[in-house]
Amino acid sequence: MSTKVGFIGAGGIAATHLKTLSRRADVQIVALCDVVEATAQAKAEQYGGRVYTAWAPLLEQEELDALFICVPPFAHGEMELAALARGLPLFVEKPVALNLAMAAPILRAIQEADLTTTVAYKYRWDDHVRQAKGMLAQRTLGLVIGHFWTGMPGALWWRVQEQSGGQMVEQTTHIVDMARYLCGEITHVQAFEGHQAMHQVAPDATAADAATANLRFASGAVGNINNTFMIGAGGTSGLNILGHQFRLMVEGGTLRWWGEDGAGEIENEADGYVGEVEAFLTAVQTGDRSGIYSDYADAYRTLAVTEAANVSGQSGGEVVEVEGLIGNAG
Repeated sequence: MSTKVGFIGAGGIAATHLKTLSRRADVQIVALCDVVEATAQAKAEQYGGRVYTAWAPLLEQEELDALFICVPPFAHGEMELAALARGLPLFVEKPVALNLAMAAPILRAIQEADLTTTVAYKYRWDDHVRQAKGMLAQRTLGLVIGHFWTGMPGALWWRVQEQSGGQMVEQTTHIVDMARYLCGEITHVQAFEGHQAMHQVAPDATAADAATANLRFASGAVGNINNTFMIGAGGTSGLNILGHQFRLMVEGGTLRWWGEDGAGEIENEADGYVGEVEAFLTAVQTGDRSGIYSDYADAYRTLAVTEAANVSGQSGGEVVEVEGLIGNAG
């Protein structure tokens, strides 16, 4: 019997997940929803499924086994709660919400229903990142430095702080999540923001065009993750981890390391975009969640760190305790 899947949000990254699902003989794409009807229609012509322009009719009219949610940060909330009320497992694109206030009721509903969730932090399924985790398991870490440098994405909502959450929440979240995955929980954040250029390029841009966040980890390590969308070329993102007589760097699909036993380099050979979908399907079909390396509860904590950076940056550098922020969100 085929696993019947629906999509809310058919543009952008949804195309990657649809391609993965289309290779599975045991999956049927039955419904596609997008506020731009032409986007949903184009995907339906390619992969099948009925077309919707609103998510509520899709949930009311379709019999689904699982739901993929691939929408901008500001659009989350009611659709997840409605899907959970119907007992649907959820695959959610990162970030899971605009902020913790939006995400907290969803997390409670997931925990109460004990439903399967997967959040698309694809690095966790990349084999070079998983190998890095093994290398770091017995290391004493001291310094963690990450970055996400790029140009301004084309989506109009992206540059509006109130819709995207800014670059730290929407984009740099991948690096923050990797830092948590490899180095443990982040307990305190102090951030600063710059608003010097991009509002002149795009008058509606309210997101910080550069930001830097100082971090303290539960292990005692310290670090910094910074981002900008000011550059026109030469974009890059990655994470450097330094410990006692050891350095490790993940940049794109490359892992490099240097230590007392020598140095090395490997390239990623696993497609995390495929791995995260396969893990979700396995859990939906068999109940085995062991291959899910990022679920909603874990992704909620990544959102908390990025929101802490926003809170601190907007306050001019106040140190924010992440657990306190989570507690205040309920």
